Amino acid sequence: MHRWLILTSLLWTIAAGESAYRWVDESGVVHYSDRPMPGAIQVELAGSQRLSTQRPARATPSAPVPQAQDRPAQVYRAFNVLRPGQQETLWNIGATLDVEVELSPGLQPGHHLGVFLDGELIDLGAASLQFQVPEVFRGLHTLQAVILDGSGEEVLRSLAVTFMVQQTSILNPNNPNRPPPRPAG
Repeated sequence: MHRWLILTSLLWTIAAGESAYRWVDESGVVHYSDRPMPGAIQVELAGSQRLSTQRPARATPSAPVPQAQDRPAQVYRAFNVLRPGQQETLWNIGATLDVEVELSPGLQPGHHLGVFLDGELIDLGAASLQFQVPEVFRGLHTLQAVILDGSGEEVLRSLAVTFMVQQTSILNPNNPNRPPPRPAG
């Protein structure tokens, strides 16, 4: 109940266009208030949306139509690794990992995809939402997809997915690719 009151108070502060303050206590807990506290920093809050009774002005026919290069880049709303799945075990992938990501909206011009495999960046230059990562061997791995701009700078990174690669051993007696035993002699 106490948190609900604080949240309601903060929302009223935003609606009124007043200042809000943020600070972290000795236990590392973050606090917000409409009053300054020792060590607090002022937080910029966007004003609330208001309804207007005025009708929007109509566009004049002489107004230039924005070209694709003039339009601002859209903000990515969703970026997730779909394949491999979280905690998935992959068998006998031949050291090539198939990756599929979800991205909304689509990849912006000048951006491409890469991955962080076990914390190491691999810039694949992929422009498709399905791509392959080479040299992924047996063991436990973490994978994060990453959107990179034309200069290789990180734009956005997905949440991490942990997966396991299993490879059938040539020594396994049930492996159909196991060489036949040598004759005793």
